[in-house]
Amino acid sequence: MKRVLFVAYYTPPLGLSGVMRVTKLTRFLPEFGWEVLLLTVKDVAYYAYDPDLVADLSKAKVFRTASLDPNRLLRVVGVKKIKGGSEKTGKSGFFKLVFRRLFFPDSKVGWLPFAVRTGKNVIAQFKPQVIFASAPPWTALIVGEKLSRWSGLPFVADFRDPWPGGFEEPPQVQKRRLLRLRERILNQAKLVLAVNQGTARLVGERVEVLENGFDPDDFKVEPEPLDGFSILYAGNLWHQEQTLSEVVQGLGEMPDARLYIAGGVSAEVRHRFESSPQVQFLGVVSHQRAISLMKGAQALLYLGKPGQPVGLKLYEYLGSYKPIVVWADEDSEPAQMVKTTGQGLVCQDRQGFVRCLREIREIVPSPLSPSIKGGEGVKGAGIKERGGVTREENGSVEARSSSGVMGVDRYNRRLQAKRLAAYFDRLS
Repeated sequence: MKRVLFVAYYTPPLGLSGVMRVTKLTRFLPEFGWEVLLLTVKDVAYYAYDPDLVADLSKAKVFRTASLDPNRLLRVVGVKKIKGGSEKTGKSGFFKLVFRRLFFPDSKVGWLPFAVRTGKNVIAQFKPQVIFASAPPWTALIVGEKLSRWSGLPFVADFRDPWPGGFEEPPQVQKRRLLRLRERILNQAKLVLAVNQGTARLVGERVEVLENGFDPDDFKVEPEPLDGFSILYAGNLWHQEQTLSEVVQGLGEMPDARLYIAGGVSAEVRHRFESSPQVQFLGVVSHQRAISLMKGAQALLYLGKPGQPVGLKLYEYLGSYKPIVVWADEDSEPAQMVKTTGQGLVCQDRQGFVRCLREIREIVPSPLSPSIKGGEGVKGAGIKERGGVTREENGSVEARSSSGVMGVDRYNRRLQAKRLAAYFDRLS
């Protein structure tokens, strides 16, 4: 079996979306002839933990190094969990802003010398054929680039976000340096990957898209029963307060509708909406429970974030075969994804949102009924564009037609690992 050195800072037992891509690729690559040597950091202070995900690393050799980055240092002095928050709210947001200006290219640069030293030892001992580094943090890309120059091994640079801080433009004082650094990384890389078209366009011209996705095995859980006509939003809610306000107003037109929010929210958002009898905050939940909630809900809500092409949860929404309401522009990637797969409806305003929900309620029975348990799907009549609602004519909200399944299978993590293995085969 061939070997690939994976360089990734965010790995289980850490939770949230940043760990999923590397975790699932690590799980499935051995099926296609590639053993993963995972170079990562020792335990760090973080927002959320999901130890169940460690099982997905069982086939990999894992090498955890020391680091002098703030998260590692906090863990060394006994801090395990830190609070999340956007840069506009809370102390954690303030520290993120400070760290972004204080450290270059990001706050994980204190991991760099330890990762490079251990990476050289791993290469010397296990002799991998390829180096794969996933960012953020960009520090991981620097590790991969340096190890590639040292060893002569082909380097694959994987961009989950276009900038160290996500999709927000970096401080002007750092932007020129970051662009020069990115150019150096791109020049060294034999292959550059991005998780979606929007990220690829921001990174550069010579970029292949290997999307995020879902693991079908994760859906072998029982649905969690939810009250009312249940709508689930899974994921953190930052920078979306105005849209959420319109969502809650729309719920008022459907007294039996209930919105369940499984993810982190700011204190301001919780205080503003927790008095509504139609909104329930579940907090940050494990990945397994998030999947169980998806299976228990009658509809799934996706809210686009400013500047972010596609959020990870949309891919798992697709894997649930539940009807999705995407609140985004018609020509956005999320809107195109649900339309081409026949998996949902698109809206841009409160009226469109209400129409989406009413249409879904007409054709989707209880989530626990035999007609959809296990993901068989529910077909509905084709609906043409009407105001704020868009749906492909002759499509279905929860379709399992041949075209719908083929479209959704495109996001199967196992098939994505197969594609990545094919890339590695050509490079080695």
